[in-house]
Amino acid sequence: MALEIEVEPERLEASMDKAVRRLSQRVRIPGFRPGKAPRHVIERTLGRSALVQEALEQLLPDVYSETIAAESIDAIGQPSFELKSMEPLVVAATVPVRPTIDLKEYTALRAPKPEAAVAEEQVEAALTNLRRRYATLDPVDRPLQWGDTVRADVTVSVDGQAEPHVEEGAEFAVLEGTTISLPGFLDHLIGLERGGPYEIAYELSADFVSDELAGKAAHYTVTIHEVKQEELPPFDDDFAKSLGEDFETAAAVRERIEQNVQAQAEAQAVTAYQEEVLDLLLATAEIDYPEVLVDNEVARMIDQESNHASHTQEGLDKWLQQVGRTEDEVRETLRPRADLAVRRALVLNELAQREGITVGEDEIETEVDRMVEQWFAPQTADQNDDQREMIRGMIANEESRASMRHQLLTTATLGRLTEITAQDEAGDGDAPRPRGTRRRRGRAVDGANSDDAVEEAAEAAPEAEEKTE
Repeated sequence: MALEIEVEPERLEASMDKAVRRLSQRVRIPGFRPGKAPRHVIERTLGRSALVQEALEQLLPDVYSETIAAESIDAIGQPSFELKSMEPLVVAATVPVRPTIDLKEYTALRAPKPEAAVAEEQVEAALTNLRRRYATLDPVDRPLQWGDTVRADVTVSVDGQAEPHVEEGAEFAVLEGTTISLPGFLDHLIGLERGGPYEIAYELSADFVSDELAGKAAHYTVTIHEVKQEELPPFDDDFAKSLGEDFETAAAVRERIEQNVQAQAEAQAVTAYQEEVLDLLLATAEIDYPEVLVDNEVARMIDQESNHASHTQEGLDKWLQQVGRTEDEVRETLRPRADLAVRRALVLNELAQREGITVGEDEIETEVDRMVEQWFAPQTADQNDDQREMIRGMIANEESRASMRHQLLTTATLGRLTEITAQDEAGDGDAPRPRGTRRRRGRAVDGANSDDAVEEAAEAAPEAEEKTE
């Protein structure tokens, strides 16, 4: 919001007189004791501009506060000032004001809810991932193939770099879709046999993440000492029993994998649906908000992505050097994401207020209890009260509780939004209101009494396909 504030000449003069008294205390002027030099001497010594600046530093905050109070302006941040004229004194102020959000007829929004479909290939992929955890690596005398593991001496350099990077006896899996060293390196290993040294050279892509390396040539010298082939254990009852006491047959393992893959698919479908209806709400709403909110979100993202290095200028500069970008480039890249995050947060907050959704202290305490219990593994469940209170103190600080409140409120509000949008067109009235906060449906299902390996294998399976009714 833009304001123009005009200050009476008498008030400016009074402020100038006060500025003279302050400056005369700070500035040593020959022939005068501190605080005793008259105004014309101070003005001749320091210049009128210095006197005006000193006066405005005290005057502007006062006249600004009076103006926004008189105009009932709901400011949410510090203004920026621009001096328009001195005679009379006119100042332009840009004021960040509280956003206004109109959700329109949000209760009429509808979107078909998708079903989570799991393909047999996904279950098989999860089973293969599980077997890989117990695979053996057997040396073979043949050209390197995808899926093999190689032990090699590797030297790599990029044009423009002073020193090459050298690794001796490095052992790594050659898997499609993964990156070792630099993108494209693994592709050039396929078909090579034990021996060497092999000379490999190729250009990195022009849109490589590091501007310092983009489009430059990478040079490798590789000597292959050993090629190993992965041998998976047979998927039978003996393998199932080796996973833990809960499994007696291969069929039982498959059933658990199917359940976990299905649970993941459902969670992904819920997340996708929530994003869809949130953007639907956003598309139909009218929002007016100050840019300072986006600026603050960009700063938060930089703090998060730099792992808090941005807390100091030195840390920020070092991080920027690592990512190969200037601060302006990073801010420009993050701005669209930050803007979307701000707009989503604004409409969700407005929806929560319209629907009367709140988070009580009892709900936060329940979440704290859950996190404390989660801290201790089942085998250490007999920890004494002092240890539990220590963990509670670490978890339940003011900042963490605020974060929990925000997350619980977001989850409950998204839950309410999906209840509204998933209604049948012929449904009578509004969907039932939630009682308190709700867990996001589709959240990762606990694998009670299951082996960790089975859980991790399911998590590593390809994402489930989503179908829309």
